[in-house]
Amino acid sequence: MQNPARFAIKGNRPETTYPGLFIGGADLTVADSTSGALVGGWMAANAIMGYSFIDHLYLKKNITSDLQQFLEEPSLATVRDGVVVEDLAVPFNEKLSEKGSEDDTGLTNTAAESTKEE
Repeated sequence: MQNPARFAIKGNRPETTYPGLFIGGADLTVADSTSGALVGGWMAANAIMGYSFIDHLYLKKNITSDLQQFLEEPSLATVRDGVVVEDLAVPFNEKLSEKGSEDDTGLTNTAAESTKEE
């Protein structure tokens, strides 16, 4: 049950008095939902790693920054059967000319022309 007394308790944190026992989930946060459970798990993971308030605030060090250093930037282009294929649902055109240009479907874009006439 969500009430102010629940969040005013002194020991409402991931660390416990028992060594190696941590608590995670929506009980640690204000939101009693899936997002609250995710944040509570994130708080528990940071407590397990031993990060303090100083680490979070001043050093910008937390479990997310630790994991981020192991992730690679996703590539939008892949090679399939010797052909470079972009992994986009819709092809991206950076800039259309004012007179109109053909897109990948062969249709001419005349949106710029119609706004000039009006």
